[in-house]
Amino acid sequence: MWIPTAGQTAYLRSTGESVRVKDFSEERVYVRALRGGTERALRVGELIPPDDAPGGLHDWQVSRG
Repeated sequence: MWIPTAGQTAYLRSTGESVRVKDFSEERVYVRALRGGTERALRVGELIPPDDAPGGLHDWQVSRG
């Protein structure tokens, strides 16, 4: 399971918008949209980890496999 870290970029599962992880607690991930958005709290499942995003590490591995 992916554990967010502060400063990491992730993506909203609903829209694909990129966000920056500000903080992480057991139940919530606090993020801010990269394009002038406001800070908000989400569940980990609402985010796409950076390695799973198109062009991420896992995408690269699958395309070479």
